[in-house]
Amino acid sequence: MRRLPLADELPYHFYPPKIQPLWSSLAKPYIRRVLKKELKIVEIDFGDLSRLKEQIGKGDGILLAPNHCDHADCGLMFELARRLGMPFYYMAAYQIFAGLNRFPLPRLGVFPVDREGSDIRAFKTAVGILSKATNPLVVFPEGEIYHMADRLTPLREGAGALAASAAKTLAKTGKTVWIWPIGIKYRYIDADPIPVLLTLMESLEARFTWFPRRGRSLVVRIYDYAEALLALKEIEYLGNARKGPLRERIADLRTVLLESIEDRRLGKRSAEDVPTRVKELRRVCIERLADRTTDADEAFSLRKDLHDLFVVIQLFSYPGDYLKACPTVERAAEILLKFEQDVLGANDAEPRGRRRAILRLGEPIDVGARLTPARKLRSVIADVTVDLERSIQALLDQIGVGRPLTSLPSALCPSESADLVSTPVGSVT
Repeated sequence: MRRLPLADELPYHFYPPKIQPLWSSLAKPYIRRVLKKELKIVEIDFGDLSRLKEQIGKGDGILLAPNHCDHADCGLMFELARRLGMPFYYMAAYQIFAGLNRFPLPRLGVFPVDREGSDIRAFKTAVGILSKATNPLVVFPEGEIYHMADRLTPLREGAGALAASAAKTLAKTGKTVWIWPIGIKYRYIDADPIPVLLTLMESLEARFTWFPRRGRSLVVRIYDYAEALLALKEIEYLGNARKGPLRERIADLRTVLLESIEDRRLGKRSAEDVPTRVKELRRVCIERLADRTTDADEAFSLRKDLHDLFVVIQLFSYPGDYLKACPTVERAAEILLKFEQDVLGANDAEPRGRRRAILRLGEPIDVGARLTPARKLRSVIADVTVDLERSIQALLDQIGVGRPLTSLPSALCPSESADLVSTPVGSVT
């Protein structure tokens, strides 16, 4: 996974968004070039956008909530805005505002959020955008890019909190906030992308000083490599490599790391999901690092904990059964890309072949309708988050799985849903 600098390495600054049409026009050819040349998106299938197009401009707040499985997701949402003829606002990790990016991004409607910090300006800005109901707001509720398009990871409650807070304000005017679930997937469209994936596999094996293992299937090679990576981490943290199913070993190591840091930094263990626990621990560590009374030895220990928390998120992005459960070209490519980032240090690893992007809209969630005097806002946010997670996963299931690996029985991977065959597809030009 791509490791973003934390607040102790890159200070957080808030840049308020102000959409400027000139900048939007100038950005269009650049974004399309990045999509096509770097991210290999040559076709985009948006499906039916008529209902969303009708809802825009009616005075209700609109929050677009896509899954976040690929670095092309943001560019795809820019293209969706262009297709609808309405610029969007975007909440994004503040780290992308480093350098010269801090100048154009706010003019394109992008504003930063520090997910581990206490600054609430991003929250207030997002609620204000939804309350004014002039332009849709895009929020990726997964938070991280886990490179698992077929399987949604637990959603953070931020999107639901933004929508509920804005809906509470809009209720006075008789308006509401709609959350639109969006499912995004990508398909390789070249005749046979396997040779380039095998080349990448050999590069990864060479890093381990392994001779190319060409006599084995790609799935076996990927899982052997994963076993080796995990064994190295087990030796590092546990003293020896463990035995047992890969999925259980990954979960066990993740738990050991999390509980150790929670015991040390919080004095208690949390029952929340892994991303939420990591977020809280990062916040605590960063705040302690910012304390001028923290001595050098403690600062070293805190930075080690921050490093280990990133390892936890890396482990979380490898569930252990993702590829074996359904061996497709796309799943194999996702895992190899993560290996390339985690082992070879390629922060900007490019897809190994031309791709089609597929986007599907789900049934919008009327957040305002759930606000009643008898219900606490916290309860509404939790329910909206659960429903949003179910809706996005249902959209991903509807799109279907990708192309089965040629060396494995096709029955393991059902064919894609029929709507993908009949829906017109546009090219990225």
